[in-house]
Amino acid sequence: MGEIAKVNDIDIWWEEYGEKSNPTVLLIMGANANCMQWPNKFIEGLVANDLHVVRFDNRDVGKSTWFNKEPFVSKVARLLPLSISSKLINYVFTAMTDDEGNFTPAEGSNAKYDLNDMAKDTIALMDHLNIDKAHIVGASMGGMITQIIGLDYPERTLTLTPIMSSPGMGDPDLSGMTPNLVEGMKESFLLNIQGKYEDGVVRIYKELTGSRFPFDENKFREEMEAYMTHGYNPHAGHGEAVGASPNRKERLHEIKVPTLVIHGTEDAILPLDHGMVLADNIPNAKSYIMEGVGHEIPEQLLLEITTEMVTLFKQTNDY
Repeated sequence: MGEIAKVNDIDIWWEEYGEKSNPTVLLIMGANANCMQWPNKFIEGLVANDLHVVRFDNRDVGKSTWFNKEPFVSKVARLLPLSISSKLINYVFTAMTDDEGNFTPAEGSNAKYDLNDMAKDTIALMDHLNIDKAHIVGASMGGMITQIIGLDYPERTLTLTPIMSSPGMGDPDLSGMTPNLVEGMKESFLLNIQGKYEDGVVRIYKELTGSRFPFDENKFREEMEAYMTHGYNPHAGHGEAVGASPNRKERLHEIKVPTLVIHGTEDAILPLDHGMVLADNIPNAKSYIMEGVGHEIPEQLLLEITTEMVTLFKQTNDY
């Protein structure tokens, strides 16, 4: 049963599991996703290891404060015949990405907030909950926020676990999105302007799933009901926030807390080299590489993932 915390001048929805006296694991979800996308079995596994777990909705999604509404280009596309809308969307994506599948820096030009603001949200929530330090775990964009907390708020961190994440955008040395994902994103956008939001999400996650555990659309649609009804904002400004935030590659050596990098070998949006930059540049970082896994946290690997994380947590004196 979650609650609203009024922190950092906005509302943040949060909920907790386990005994408050146990060490806290703070879960930060990725772009355009609310906290319901953290698997319940994953949380149960952490609680079973005598941990206190807190998950929350980032700003702009779920039951936290929303900032972004439908963009002008989407409104225009919605009024056009689908054939013309498709051409417009193709033009927009061509302008937003380079030949390697990387988003261009211009994406952040209209951002209403950046990842530093989202990191402040997280710290403010910790203050609200009287949590001095926590094991900070983030997925994708959440892993980027995790890095910022480790860099700018080291006194609040016990460990860091960035999952399927990146040091940031704008690095020409890192791989871009796969062509199939770019096409999937275009089709998803087209579905969104038709109001077919669930179909749009399915289209994206089909491309984000690796070959080891094939995408099960029926199961996915059953599971997605919880986070769609919790508060799905198809126009969240998380992508702009990522684009507006500086790359952290040159600062990673400043992170001093125990760190575990988790990444799949078939990640379509943040390929493996993004995660390896984190593992190679954060001092003494450990890595858990998931063969044949995409931009996902497979149910079949939850036990292994939890085991790796608990091993990391035990490196601290606070476990």
